[in-house]
Amino acid sequence: MKNLKARAQAVVSPVLGMYFDDFEVERGRGTQLVGRDGEKYLDFATGIACTVTGHCHPRVVAAIKKQAEKLLHICIGVAYYEPYVKLAEELQKIVPMKGAQSFFCQSGTEAVEAALKLAKYATKKPGIIAFQGGFHGRTLGSLSVTTSKMKYRDGYEPLLPEVYISPLDPQAVAGLIASHEIGGMIIEPLLGEGGYIEIKPEFLRELRRLCDENNILLIFDEVQTGMGHTGKWFACEHAGVVPDIITIAKGIASGLPLGACVAKQEIMAKWSPGAHGGTFGGNPVCCAAAVATIGVIKQEKLLQNATKLGNYLKASLQRLAARNPRLIKEVRGRGLMLGIDFGASEPVKKIIDFCLARKLVLISTGGGGTVIRVIPALNIKKAEIDKALAILAQALANV
Repeated sequence: MKNLKARAQAVVSPVLGMYFDDFEVERGRGTQLVGRDGEKYLDFATGIACTVTGHCHPRVVAAIKKQAEKLLHICIGVAYYEPYVKLAEELQKIVPMKGAQSFFCQSGTEAVEAALKLAKYATKKPGIIAFQGGFHGRTLGSLSVTTSKMKYRDGYEPLLPEVYISPLDPQAVAGLIASHEIGGMIIEPLLGEGGYIEIKPEFLRELRRLCDENNILLIFDEVQTGMGHTGKWFACEHAGVVPDIITIAKGIASGLPLGACVAKQEIMAKWSPGAHGGTFGGNPVCCAAAVATIGVIKQEKLLQNATKLGNYLKASLQRLAARNPRLIKEVRGRGLMLGIDFGASEPVKKIIDFCLARKLVLISTGGGGTVIRVIPALNIKKAEIDKALAILAQALANV
């Protein structure tokens, strides 16, 4: 039987970047993936932070099946339907803003595009401030505010005009505000592709103050951090800072393609009907999966699990780091969204390949691929963490 890589090379665009040379997967269940050869793998990558309830959680699958038998598509522009409205109601209960309203799309980059458009439209000011090391997507608008890897921008410039990239320095931000018409400011409370670096709470609070004083809308990109990865629904809750707009995707539907731009009601009221839209945003099946995902997180107390086992995992990784100071520069992050910084890409590649060979899936992050991200499903068990730690310890000993 011809392997998938050989078949893909003939028909799939080579633009796709791959973490592994020929890793092939047949199915997944819970915290495990099963290869085409029948081998089982412990998944600590979760489809790049998407399968928050594990692979094919029974309640999520049941919701998908039930909805698929009723309505696959109609488009919210044609008719209201239950899953779209129900999901908006559920998100209103968990986002930091009171009385928030939702616009649904298909991905994180689309959610960011919507947020940028909303900020410019609502304030009637064209400028956007983003921050060094941020990743917000790869479509042209979101790419304009992305700097985690500058190679993402190669060959696509000029990008969106009047976008200003600031260091994480309040004075630099204030200077940009003083010299430009700024309508929106976008930041990840914990950098994802930038290397799992947590932004200091006092800096987020200072951004909130500057936005309030200058009629600027504060956008928190919670595409990777959201849906419980840090032990709260959204990472900004740890700092006690409430945004005007929040973007959500990845884990919102346990792996199905769905994104959301959620904003305060008074801001959404300024967005005229037809000023933004999409045919497939808020697909009925994806919304049903998202409603089920929120239900699973609540009923199985997965936020508490992410906090408890996240603390255990971080402490364990820090002990590994202390035993391997030559290799590991820092362990950072929060909850079950943790990064192991090696300061170089070579050991990272060797380690994740070693781990894959021993049936543990880990992937890299950071501008140069110098960080291993550890982002298992929120319902991971301690025994599975211990198994992953043992494999990782073997990898460190063999680098």
